[in-house]
Amino acid sequence: MNELHAAFIAHLSHEDPILLREVEQHGELHWQPVRPHFDALCLAIIGQQLSTKAAATIARRFEAWAEGCGGLKPDVVLDAAVSELRALGLSGQKVTYIAALAEAWNTHAELHRLEQLEDEEVIKALTAIKGIGEWTAQMFLLFTLRRPDVFAPRDLGIKKAMEQLYGLSMASSDRELVAFSERWSPYRSLACRHLWQVLDAVD
Repeated sequence: MNELHAAFIAHLSHEDPILLREVEQHGELHWQPVRPHFDALCLAIIGQQLSTKAAATIARRFEAWAEGCGGLKPDVVLDAAVSELRALGLSGQKVTYIAALAEAWNTHAELHRLEQLEDEEVIKALTAIKGIGEWTAQMFLLFTLRRPDVFAPRDLGIKKAMEQLYGLSMASSDRELVAFSERWSPYRSLACRHLWQVLDAVD
């Protein structure tokens, strides 16, 4: 058991026996390999408002296309014709968003030092780019930068799991959900991952 998971278990034993029971059932969760920041954000945009299966199919095509062009880099995206990207399955809107990301990557220095920024600074820098909202920025913090205390109150899966475990209404405000999540701080990223796992177990 790694130190972070052990600390999370110890914390929950004092603060939240309900989630503790779930975490003990799930065991330690493993991470997927971390992708380069630009790649991760491209794939996050591709996955917006799509099923996991559909997003994975388009992402595979996109990555294979980029590999054939010499690798996924901002200039590769910017040099591509819209029709070329649309042929991979991307909507016109997502082509615009990925191009906006590539343009920002080439012009904004802070995007090359995201790992050095505080969480709120990362969110501010990313949400300034067309097509990246707060939820996408939070997922980047959690899965790519692996920040330990990220909570996404508007994530549908998290809200469903909190309703299932604690009886919290899906109509609860962001403020109410964030206040509730304080019981898991400073380990809210792990809490989110286990809340998603609750739903996976049901499915």
